Amino acid sequence: MLSQTYTAQRSRLLVCAVFLCALWSSPAAAQHKHEHQQSASDPRPVQTSQSVAPGKPGVIKVGANEVSIPDVEVLDQNGQKLHLYSDLIKDRVVVVSFFFTSCTFVCPLQGQALAKLRTALGEKLGKEVFFISISKDPKTDTPQRLRLWGKRFGVETGWTLVTGTETVMTQLLWNLIGEQPGPQLHSPVLLIGNDRTGTWEDAAGLSSPDKLIDIIDRVSREGSR
Repeated sequence: MLSQTYTAQRSRLLVCAVFLCALWSSPAAAQHKHEHQQSASDPRPVQTSQSVAPGKPGVIKVGANEVSIPDVEVLDQNGQKLHLYSDLIKDRVVVVSFFFTSCTFVCPLQGQALAKLRTALGEKLGKEVFFISISKDPKTDTPQRLRLWGKRFGVETGWTLVTGTETVMTQLLWNLIGEQPGPQLHSPVLLIGNDRTGTWEDAAGLSSPDKLIDIIDRVSREGSR
């Protein structure tokens, strides 16, 4: 599991995210701040290095921590069965996020941030860069609910929304971010990686498109020189 050694860094990230969301959100959304308040157990890091040593395909490595990407069977927003690694991540540059469709606070803001990034990437999305948004609430998030959520944020080719059985998603979420499934607090963290070289960074999910593109460009270059 990648997550257990990063409690302090990710907690600071979550504090910043909640502060930014409080500034940007409407009064109605502010009523739901309890969904994403700081948790002392939030363990994910923010990678701040400007040069990241390459790893190996099929492994997410952030700092000294690494985990093999499970090739589990999942469902996309169209109800199509896919394998997480071999169909969505293998040999690709990807931006991986975590959300749930009933979220009313941080997730919509992260959806908006990803929509802005999608626009900034233009034709690169679906050709050079791929988005994968993984549901944290598989019990509720059916493919139909994913599809409706996707319409709100302009999900198109190159952006896959993922759910699955509770058993599969429980193990997947625990391995990747150290969290249990369900509509509870979480931080808007992104995992950005180049599977061809095993180069990964993580980032604040509400970052500007320019900052995220800088990371995408960096992981795309690392290990390919």
